[in-house]
Amino acid sequence: MRDGIYLMASAIALAAIGWVFWHFAGESGFEIISTVALVAVVADNIRLRRLLRSSRSN
Repeated sequence: MRDGIYLMASAIALAAIGWVFWHFAGESGFEIISTVALVAVVADNIRLRRLLRSSRSN
């Protein structure tokens, strides 16, 4: 029972966050999401390159 309440509360919170994002971002929402995704991929790539470089030197 309690898990269902937590699930419903998180669904309502995420729906509200989604509505607020699209309401204020408007048409540039896709650009914002794409930019955030690109930055995350580049940051992960840099992290993985450093990890690979450090594992090769050992």
